[in-house]
Amino acid sequence: MDVVYPPERTFVTRTGTTMRLRPIRPEDVPNLFAFHERLSIESLRMRYFTPRRRLTNEVARHLCTVDFRDRAAFVASPLDSDTIHGIGRYERDAPRSAEVAFIVEDALQGQGIGPALLARLAEHARSQGIDRFTAAVLNENTAMLAVFRASPFRPQVSVEGDCAFVKLDLTVLPEPAAAPAQRSLLPKAPHRGLAPAPRLLAAPE
Repeated sequence: MDVVYPPERTFVTRTGTTMRLRPIRPEDVPNLFAFHERLSIESLRMRYFTPRRRLTNEVARHLCTVDFRDRAAFVASPLDSDTIHGIGRYERDAPRSAEVAFIVEDALQGQGIGPALLARLAEHARSQGIDRFTAAVLNENTAMLAVFRASPFRPQVSVEGDCAFVKLDLTVLPEPAAAPAQRSLLPKAPHRGLAPAPRLLAAPE
């Protein structure tokens, strides 16, 4: 697959640490396994709707190999290493719409990494002709719902059973190729850094 990797961005966390938002690459498989091992049972449950999620080699390769057109993923890493502290991804499900999901390492949740990943994903999605993000969140994950509601993307939230479904309007970004200011998109509400999207949870078919 001939992939054109988008550029890295940097942002400053709420504790003053500068981090990179970089495109995921196939060689990130070991980093993804290490990240997954550091996640708590609660974080896994919020992300995958189940407390246990076994990451296989096949799934890890699939998650790290994207075309940055219909499937894109960015990771939050320190300036001096490729360690993964958070991952955000989208998958196009219609010509101008995509599902979005992200997860942040427990020790770094609440520092603005999730909102920064959302902003970077939105920026890139707009450059690929995507106008809308959708996401599914457990109702009990009120902190993450607060992140979506505090975003600048005109969030619409509907509830069905124990799940909330979110729609985000990406056309609020002024230009498809324009980079939004990451810090200006960080909501003041605390968050758990988790936004599950059911279609993104399946292993490759």
